[in-house]
Amino acid sequence: MVTGKIAKENRIDSLQGIRAIAFLGIFLFHSGAAVFAAGGTWGVSVFLILSGFLMVYSYYDSDRIDQHGFFYSIKFGIKKIMRLYPLHITMLLLALPLLILKDQGLPLTERILDPAGKFVIDTALLQSWVPDNDIYFSLNGVSWYLSTALFLYMMFPLILFFIKKYRGIKTAVIVILITFGLQILLAFAAYLVQRNLIPKDDLIHWFVYIFPLSRLEDFVIGCNLGYLFLQRKKTNGNGKKQGNLLEFSVIILTVIEWILYVCLIGIPEKALSAENWAGLTVIWTMTSCALVYVFALQKGILSRLLKSRPFVFLGNLSDSCFLIHLMVYTYLMVFEDILFGKTAIVVNIILAFFITIAGSCLWKKIVGGIHNKRMKG
Repeated sequence: MVTGKIAKENRIDSLQGIRAIAFLGIFLFHSGAAVFAAGGTWGVSVFLILSGFLMVYSYYDSDRIDQHGFFYSIKFGIKKIMRLYPLHITMLLLALPLLILKDQGLPLTERILDPAGKFVIDTALLQSWVPDNDIYFSLNGVSWYLSTALFLYMMFPLILFFIKKYRGIKTAVIVILITFGLQILLAFAAYLVQRNLIPKDDLIHWFVYIFPLSRLEDFVIGCNLGYLFLQRKKTNGNGKKQGNLLEFSVIILTVIEWILYVCLIGIPEKALSAENWAGLTVIWTMTSCALVYVFALQKGILSRLLKSRPFVFLGNLSDSCFLIHLMVYTYLMVFEDILFGKTAIVVNIILAFFITIAGSCLWKKIVGGIHNKRMKG
């Protein structure tokens, strides 16, 4: 979600709309409603491919990255996520009381060590490297994405170095196809390992969906897609005229995938099961690529809609909304359960959405105020 800064005149506002839609998919998935079971895995796929695409789009023709050594890459990755890191820590602090309450039945030492250990791991952004959902989903569950993103951004200078060595689009196409083939192979291999060798319930979910090295596949595909887009702009002018046909086709294809996914999987709990090894990443990869590329062209009526203020506004807030929304859902359900003994999904969705937007706007204002004071100082 965190990408390089793009000059205003070169921004692709329709992709901010795509970012907004991807966030909404994840947001609705966390509501627990079965109809939105596809939203989480689909939204993360779009985020990662879009992130790689925009990183190359932002950095390829600039001289802002002129190294790819080990220490430089670490510094680059940390710098990319620092804007969101204070919000990440804030969400961890909000999650701590809930974890402490959850651990009330444990012995005193465990009640202290369990939250403390998880807080340290999450603070260091190491949770996505641990194959245990009690760790990578601990505290603010969605923060695993920031842990994975940190690694991806550390890898970006090296990825960009190789992409700049390409002599044409054929290399990028081959890299995309090989990486996608590897993604399918490793996901299926992980399924076989869990079924036959290591019967650990969340192993495949961690390896395919969470593990940074596995999500590097999506990111690399997105980076190469960004290169293809830049080369097309240079060599093919305005591109295809069938913008509306392309945009409606990719939307219809995505909707069909959503429907099939929901009908075959049915509930969010099954969406994370081993039998759903392809649904965690593989089935979304190519349609996510098509969605990002087609709407980056900005040639149809739908891309004009996604460039409208509401979508761009939500897209600009999506990174902070992503980190905030699960905590909002969690606290809402806790209070509703205490007050009413039950929770209402529709009410939660509406309340959580507006609270998340308000919280994100407030956070942006606080961060902006601190930045302005530093600039004046």
